[in-house]
Amino acid sequence: MDLFEEIYTKDYIQNPIVKFNERIERPKVVFEELIVEQSLNLELTSLAQYFLAPFLLVDSNGVLDLSAKDKSIYDRIVREIAPHFNKPIKITSENQVMLRLQNIKERSKIHFLSLLKNQRLNAIVNDIYGKDSLGWGGEFPIKEYKVNLELVTKSFEHDILTMWSFFNDAFILNNGNFVLVPSQWVFDESFKDRIAVRAFASVCNSMTITVNTESNMVSSILVD
Repeated sequence: MDLFEEIYTKDYIQNPIVKFNERIERPKVVFEELIVEQSLNLELTSLAQYFLAPFLLVDSNGVLDLSAKDKSIYDRIVREIAPHFNKPIKITSENQVMLRLQNIKERSKIHFLSLLKNQRLNAIVNDIYGKDSLGWGGEFPIKEYKVNLELVTKSFEHDILTMWSFFNDAFILNNGNFVLVPSQWVFDESFKDRIAVRAFASVCNSMTITVNTESNMVSSILVD
């Protein structure tokens, strides 16, 4: 039994009908600064590390929009993630609530990089983002593969249950899946031995990967 099973997809063309005479009513959008805790000794949890990592190891100019319609998700973002960013914004539109985060605070940046340097960063976060990233831009040919999770040795270590509870509630229940973008993962059998793969395999129902066929690198991992 193989670890990877290629997914064959057919090309298709979308041809939507555009009605130029139809007036679209856009909902009112309200932007307001989010008030968060300003403690000098704020903990950098595993979840916070995961969301800070792309800003510090991939692209410092990024913007993170997190859907927070559910109160438990909203409270956790405000408590664990938002305090590490300068001037987080709450965006409200009808019954939708989104928190926009960008520009990491200097003390949180220093704390994160200290954990990375001293090898104390969460092992899952370090596995996904620890290598120098080539960035997330550009176009390239891809192939998709379904991962046979029966061949992956599961691991519940490295705070995966706590992290997964948020990913599941904030992303999977709303969008049907959650996407990981690893830095410089070679597409080969060693994939099944990676810390992050073993951790997510212990909690997800399925795992699909996208591979850059030019570089033979894993470009994304989709879990649900």
